[in-house]
Amino acid sequence: MLMRWVLANNKMMKGSMARYIVTKKPQENGNHIVHNLGTWCPDLPNSVDQKSLGNFPTCQAAMREAKKHFQQVNGCFKCSRACFVG
Repeated sequence: MLMRWVLANNKMMKGSMARYIVTKKPQENGNHIVHNLGTWCPDLPNSVDQKSLGNFPTCQAAMREAKKHFQQVNGCFKCSRACFVG
């Protein structure tokens, strides 16, 4: 029963948009990190240290928006792994 619910909800979520933010304060290496608020991420900064990027279908689209505000950006390893460059 639970598996059916998970599969049904995963199908509904495909094609949906997630809300993304980017950190205002860079890491020591200069990266501003893009986070997906549609997932649980233990590395989210405090709300005062977040810049809202908006809703996007992919982290790649959110990264393009973040680059309009900050020169050096990277995806979060935990919540935007498809955009993480290690």
